[in-house]
Amino acid sequence: MRDPAIECELTRYKSNYDQSEQSTFIMRPAGRKSERLFFFFHGMDGDCGDAVVVHDLVKRLNATVISVGGRGPAWVSDAFIADAEQVIRSRTRQKDITGYYLIGISMGGTQALALAGLLPDDLRASVQGVVALIPGSNLVAISASSSSEDVKRTLRASVGGNNALLEQRSPLQLLDRYKPDLPFAIFYDQQDTLLLTSELEKFVAALRSNHHPVTTFATSGNHSFAFSDFDYQEVVQSLGSNSIENKVPLLSN
Repeated sequence: MRDPAIECELTRYKSNYDQSEQSTFIMRPAGRKSERLFFFFHGMDGDCGDAVVVHDLVKRLNATVISVGGRGPAWVSDAFIADAEQVIRSRTRQKDITGYYLIGISMGGTQALALAGLLPDDLRASVQGVVALIPGSNLVAISASSSSEDVKRTLRASVGGNNALLEQRSPLQLLDRYKPDLPFAIFYDQQDTLLLTSELEKFVAALRSNHHPVTTFATSGNHSFAFSDFDYQEVVQSLGSNSIENKVPLLSN
């Protein structure tokens, strides 16, 4: 991606979890001060560079996007949670940072939903919204019924085969740990057999029952997200509206 309006940086840090070298990919407005901060989480077969798909956040919302990567299909592993906490804490220590957003696609969308409930109290209190694109919500059900053997295998492996731990870290089980009134925007495919549409719809209903505003964007498909002109500005601005949208938010030509 070459865009003079966006400044990109690939950085390395030493994980406090196991002392390994890990990566972050950062996009920020070039020549101007950022107004929002997003932490992005990639899909199962991706890495931190996948954050380029949300570059519209930088240009249209004057935002900095920090993408955490390097662990592969980590799902809700100890290593992933520890790395995410480390990166978020190190990047939010700046005095002018008052809050941040979590955003992710597929496995990363699942991680964003999970982190909103798994992070320490002070970091959870600073989350301003969660944007989850084609995520999963009931990890135990996914590990048993996903149409993808790779999803089932890597999901179980992320917790060492500990089904009880997988349930504890499932977004569906974290409703009571979310910040009160935390807003969500969730995009999903109506025939998702990998991360189970039916379970995600139950999760959305449970969020609303717990007084969380949720905006949903649904489209026909089976775990596919191939929109090159997806309007992330519209998605973020929908946070808190608690609405059901009948169209995919795309950029105007």
